[in-house]
Amino acid sequence: MIQKLLTKYWLAFHLAVLILAVWVSVLYSGLGMTLGLFWLSFFTIQSFLLLPSMLRNETLGEARLRSCANAIQDPFVYAGVALIIFACLQWLNSGCFLIYLDDAEIWRYSAPPVGWLPFSVEPYPALAVLALFAVTILGGGIFRNGIGKAGKRFFLDMASLFSGGIAVYMVVMSLTGNQPYSVWAAAPGGSNWGIFFGFWLIIALGGHLNFLEARFAKTVLWSVFSLLGNLLGMLHFASPLVMLLFVVMALLIVVYWMFYLVRQTPGGIAQLKLFLCLVIAIGMTLFLFRFLFPEHPAKGKVTQLADTHYYETLFSDRQFQAPLAWKIWQDYPWTGVGAGGFVHYSRTLIEEADWMRLNECGGLLSNDWLQFLTEYGIIGAGLLMGLIIILLIQLFARMRVASRHLSRKKGGDGLLLGADPYVISGIVAVTLVFALSFLFSPFQSGAMLVSFMYVLAVIPGFLPAGGGNK
Repeated sequence: MIQKLLTKYWLAFHLAVLILAVWVSVLYSGLGMTLGLFWLSFFTIQSFLLLPSMLRNETLGEARLRSCANAIQDPFVYAGVALIIFACLQWLNSGCFLIYLDDAEIWRYSAPPVGWLPFSVEPYPALAVLALFAVTILGGGIFRNGIGKAGKRFFLDMASLFSGGIAVYMVVMSLTGNQPYSVWAAAPGGSNWGIFFGFWLIIALGGHLNFLEARFAKTVLWSVFSLLGNLLGMLHFASPLVMLLFVVMALLIVVYWMFYLVRQTPGGIAQLKLFLCLVIAIGMTLFLFRFLFPEHPAKGKVTQLADTHYYETLFSDRQFQAPLAWKIWQDYPWTGVGAGGFVHYSRTLIEEADWMRLNECGGLLSNDWLQFLTEYGIIGAGLLMGLIIILLIQLFARMRVASRHLSRKKGGDGLLLGADPYVISGIVAVTLVFALSFLFSPFQSGAMLVSFMYVLAVIPGFLPAGGGNK
């Protein structure tokens, strides 16, 4: 019994703790937190080698051999290792300093220690990115090769719970005036945390349907944090446009609920329980906004949605940022200028009157992929996009198999109603955030980048492979 629990949930628990550590490291950044990510990654690799998930009628030794063999043959692992090597070179080759050119009377950065290798201006940002990439590749590879369906569901349940708890903490800290939480909530362009909590809200709405047969007390407890917490966080930290998009998507998931629950066999009481928990979460949110937090920033965001000036200023900074990014990229097209390099090199290309405007953007471009090109070049951005493409290929292949399988098995039920709810909510959340990465900068947050890659690696595991379920 103990071995069964360990092989099902122990590895998933390690990954849940690892992703929680990534989220905390974004809130409390520092060298100690970054080194802690490497240390936790070591324990997670150890768990993968010792206790991978076992298939039916499989021994633990056979599960170890199968998982390691699959990882060795996995293209995601090789592309990920290449990205880690690239990031490691940027860190090892970091260290550029400003020099003044007397003849041109301008400031420029010196060449890196080895001019033809990837480099970074400062060592710590490159080390932090290296840690995030290592955690991302490690988790994605383990989800693809070492964890079964039960462990994947356990991970998503835990991650939704953790994110909701962080959201509650951050909202309370913001409303009590603590910085930087209050600054993030009041920022005109919102915060990446708003997209992060909206992402996990969509995931949690799908996972809520898996509590159809669970005890009412357990369902309510999970709903308070996973639904209420993430909803509060999204409304508090998201920009007006992002808030509107996630609210619309959440309503579409609720419509999907109705069709899904009609097709289920449990009685009406179990179905009513889920809707009651949803009503409790939404009702508590409205109560908090109306009575306890009357000055909540979400009210001002709603009024901004009807203001045409908001949409005019939304993309105004792009006309200032994009030309700078393209100019920097043309100077270093293959390797980029390293993590955080955009803000450093931009200061050498603008007039002093524009420094305030550059500081307001916080070193973030309003387009993740343009920033990836600028800071990691064609090689780094290409490897990162390659990882996403590899995960999407597996997802699309399994969706095709699942559609045929479910249509035959359930007499006409397609993928929408026959698949695990986490598949639908995961696809919706991943698609929305990927689209937003071309308009905002969610992937510049390590919490959002790792969450996106983990969920994209997890959801194919709820669909049958070509040879059956894993």
